[in-house]
Amino acid sequence: MEVEEYLENKRMGYENLSDDERKAISNFALIWSLFEAQLLEESASARKILQRSQEWVAAPGFDAALIDGHLDCFKDRYVEGDGLNNRFDHLHLRPNDNEKLVRDVLLGNENALENKLACCLIIILRFRNNYFHGIKWAYQFREQQENFERSCCLLTWCLDQYAK
Repeated sequence: MEVEEYLENKRMGYENLSDDERKAISNFALIWSLFEAQLLEESASARKILQRSQEWVAAPGFDAALIDGHLDCFKDRYVEGDGLNNRFDHLHLRPNDNEKLVRDVLLGNENALENKLACCLIIILRFRNNYFHGIKWAYQFREQQENFERSCCLLTWCLDQYAK
């Protein structure tokens, strides 16, 4: 039995996903794996992401407008008025995920380029953890396509710029 057929038969929400949603989920899993292997020494963490972000911002070819575009989408998703919304809580940031930095960047209180990049990548790290640890199944991957597509865009840019 094919994996997609199995998931459809389990009736856990996968059968309701469009082909584009399924593709975004699959693409994310593949690109994240390559990103983590090539750029994070096969061990992702917020600490390592912040370190890499500092290195990458200092390197030639850094595209601040690209990062701002991704950050704006995350702000649209997680900020309401002057604060963070309940979607932010669903990232399930852990103590070692540098939640203060993520909050400060999303709320516009921190604007250093390396911190903007780190914020975006830490959010993507949380997508990865929530996906691979099953949390996204709880709501059947609803409203996740853009998250996964946007994540793939930023991860592939990082790979193109910084992978050896």
